[in-house]
Amino acid sequence: MSKMRTSRSNHARQSGVSIVEALVALVILSVGMLGIAGMYLQSLQSNRSATSRTAAVQLVNDLADRIRANRMGRTDYAVTKGTEPANKDGKDCATVNCTPPELAAYDLGQWFTAVKATLPKTVDPATLEVKNPVVSVTFTPGTSAQDPDRYVVMAAWREPGDTTLLSAQVEVLQLRGPNT
Repeated sequence: MSKMRTSRSNHARQSGVSIVEALVALVILSVGMLGIAGMYLQSLQSNRSATSRTAAVQLVNDLADRIRANRMGRTDYAVTKGTEPANKDGKDCATVNCTPPELAAYDLGQWFTAVKATLPKTVDPATLEVKNPVVSVTFTPGTSAQDPDRYVVMAAWREPGDTTLLSAQVEVLQLRGPNT
């Protein structure tokens, strides 16, 4: 009989402890869920940054290929940093035959349109001005037939909410042929 009384009294003493245990478990679970949410947001930001970097590498390589394909228009691909290249002549070299300088202008216009559409734009918090990615193509002519022409194609951008300037660039070396 005394054994039954002991188990009943233990049961009566433990009835309020389960609510405290449930609250502690709920707090621990909430902290864990906040940690998971933070890791999820960080992974989304890293994924967006990786996507931008991959796209930038593809874009600078695309222009490098266009420069290699238009050897005769090599001097017309230079773009000063911060300027926006555009197809000045307005010719669509995909449907009309173009001279090498016209093709270079067309290539630069197409490329910059793709850069603006693909890489993130940023908003200047002071002026609320939307800023496009920055591009440049630096051309350095070779000094002899054995010294290649050099191009450095660069695209730079900022991820939303970040002040760090990210960039992708490629250097193109192009030997001059006997006819160029």
